[in-house]
Amino acid sequence: MDGTPLLERTLASLPEDFQVVVVGSVRDVDLPVIFTREDPPGGGPAAAMIAGVRRALAESADVIVVLPADAPLAGQAARTLLNRLEDGLSTLAVVGVDAHGREQPLQLALRPAGAEALLTAAGPGGAAGVSARRLLDALRPGLVTQELAPAELWDIDTADQLLVWQLRSSAAVLSIMDVIADRQAAASGAPVVVAIDGPSCAGKSILATALALRPGAAVVEGDDFYRRTLPRLAAAEREAMSDAAVVDAVIDWERLRAEALLPLRARESARFQPYDWDADDGRLAPPKMIPPADVIIVEGVYAARPELADLVDVAVYLGVDHQVRARRYAERGNDPEWQRFWERGEAHYFRAIRPAASFHIRLDDQDLRNVGGA
Repeated sequence: MDGTPLLERTLASLPEDFQVVVVGSVRDVDLPVIFTREDPPGGGPAAAMIAGVRRALAESADVIVVLPADAPLAGQAARTLLNRLEDGLSTLAVVGVDAHGREQPLQLALRPAGAEALLTAAGPGGAAGVSARRLLDALRPGLVTQELAPAELWDIDTADQLLVWQLRSSAAVLSIMDVIADRQAAASGAPVVVAIDGPSCAGKSILATALALRPGAAVVEGDDFYRRTLPRLAAAEREAMSDAAVVDAVIDWERLRAEALLPLRARESARFQPYDWDADDGRLAPPKMIPPADVIIVEGVYAARPELADLVDVAVYLGVDHQVRARRYAERGNDPEWQRFWERGEAHYFRAIRPAASFHIRLDDQDLRNVGGA
């Protein structure tokens, strides 16, 4: 990131009095560390965690903090977990959790007794190929949880994840945050709803995720509300539809409104069944829950349609260059017939129903692609 390996950034973020064990191949780093490897190499995250904990115990550690080296704020999270562990004298271990309560086993603080329990649970195989979350069962009932901020949990494995991280402090995101702050000041404690709309392949989900790395935000994915009836339409039926009918055929905005936006605006959890994209035959997937948040970000084409205007405080349009969009469509491998169908609806929507000029904020995918040289 910006010319510095993620490992170096993580090491630099740790307190100076930490003794550091790095699980991985030996490499040149600026700070003194102990390198070790899981056995066999490549045995998975649980095996790596066990190898590091075993080596830390050999160094007579009073407490052990496990953290992922590819998370830019892992060092900050490590301090939070360590402080929570030291506050609870009877606590065996503290594990980081996200806003949904999902445990993050690679963000973990342990007393020596907890570390020993992990090693025993790993067995002679050293936890190779084992679920790291399953190992945490060895720490109960002495395991407590500590919610970490989304940014503290963010790790970087892909180019898109790197772009999300760079965007969180970009001019594009800050411009939206400024408008959100103004709305919050006038909202008397009510959550602010932001709709990120724009053509397919513009990068809306990336922008929404970058915004959601800020504290107190949650994302509603418009694709979760894909209409169940659409996959059952024959090609001739789709072809016979008017452009305006295509707009109404894609997203079930009624369900988006009733099951997600209305409860979240009331500071209640939203519970709904998202569209099952794996089956992609009209079925719905198991229920999904989005907890209340100060900022609700709904992203996707048609997210700012007029029927939702009374629930949307900030409408953001994200445009995309035609050539860039064509290339991204090709990379996705969309069926040409379906692509023409989508484009008919989108063209009508942004021409006749929700022109770009009608949005509060207008951005271009270039605002995203120029960040950090991405």
